Amino acid sequence: MASSPAIVDDGTHGSLALAGDHLDADELEQRKVALIRAHLTSVWAFLRRLGLSPADAEDAGQEVFLTAVSKMSAIYEGHEKRFLFGIAVRVASRRRRSAKSFASRAVDLDVDTCEGADPTSEELALRREALAMLDRALATLSEEMRTVFILYELEEMTMPEIATVLDTPIGTVASRLRRAREQFQKATRRMQTRQP
Repeated sequence: MASSPAIVDDGTHGSLALAGDHLDADELEQRKVALIRAHLTSVWAFLRRLGLSPADAEDAGQEVFLTAVSKMSAIYEGHEKRFLFGIAVRVASRRRRSAKSFASRAVDLDVDTCEGADPTSEELALRREALAMLDRALATLSEEMRTVFILYELEEMTMPEIATVLDTPIGTVASRLRRAREQFQKATRRMQTRQP
């Protein structure tokens, strides 16, 4: 006789309620829609920064949300982004492994086009240049270091959250972050000295 518990201990900060517990079909459907609306843009941007092309990021994003929606009852209230990013890391990794090479798939990032305010053409040019530099610097990192760097520096997740998302010891996360920062700084310094 299996039943879904109302409260589950996740091993971090006591007991957390599962998102899908005690919801009727309409409420569950509303939670699914809210999940997609709240996190679609950030998941797509995360997938792009992990090195997927816009088309691949769109397909991978759909896969991320299909997986998440099918597992709504496993998502802790307030931890939706962590859950989605964990799926995104695995989906992006699988897609990159199936691709011939990461370098042949890297394209300019354009993740800020969703903003409402219209920047000037000069601001757009500076933003595109900065995003292109970010993309090139991220491409110099190994997959493991890039993922940790993006989650910590760009997505502002804590090291314990990253360790949970990646199912990796926190010491390994800290080591990868330290090495990623060093390599990222070296890469950006090299790019800046090459600019006129």
